[in-house]
Amino acid sequence: MIRRTFLSLAMTLSAGAAVAQPAPSDLFGQKQIVRAVLDGDAEKVRQALLKHESPNQTANNGSPLLTVAVRAGHIPVVETLLKGGAMPDAVDPEGYTALMRATEKGDVEIVEILLRRNASTRVQNRQGQTALMIASSRGYAEIVRLLLEKKADPNSRDFTGRTALGYAKQANRGSIEAMLRRAGGKE
Repeated sequence: MIRRTFLSLAMTLSAGAAVAQPAPSDLFGQKQIVRAVLDGDAEKVRQALLKHESPNQTANNGSPLLTVAVRAGHIPVVETLLKGGAMPDAVDPEGYTALMRATEKGDVEIVEILLRRNASTRVQNRQGQTALMIASSRGYAEIVRLLLEKKADPNSRDFTGRTALGYAKQANRGSIEAMLRRAGGKE
């Protein structure tokens, strides 16, 4: 298809017609909203949403746009997508939600935004891990606290049978172990 586009363009140019070259994003099928998210341009995202672009589209790698914005740390874009109706619990190809990706990065501000928008604390990725398990293993005490306040289950188990407490113990995260035990966490 790309070859046909180039051949058509070449034939038109050789015929002497003045033709504007298509933008690279058009050539590769990337929509305006995807480019705006990748660029971190909240205003262009807002404009695309006003033109009825879906906030629940995926980028070329299959990741939801919200997850792309979270991974890039584009807070205004995250907020714009959520206000535009992005589903906070959509999963990327690895089974991670935006909350899990924000937790993985240790981004407390984005975690707070997602939790205010009712992102689920119970979703499990392909390995059965929850955001609480990820935060516990990485030592992100503030995120563990936020997740527990939103009723994250400290006794949820991954596919190997480990709980968030097991992850915290394995990573020698004593303060997080204590927090999880106070919340009723078991091994």
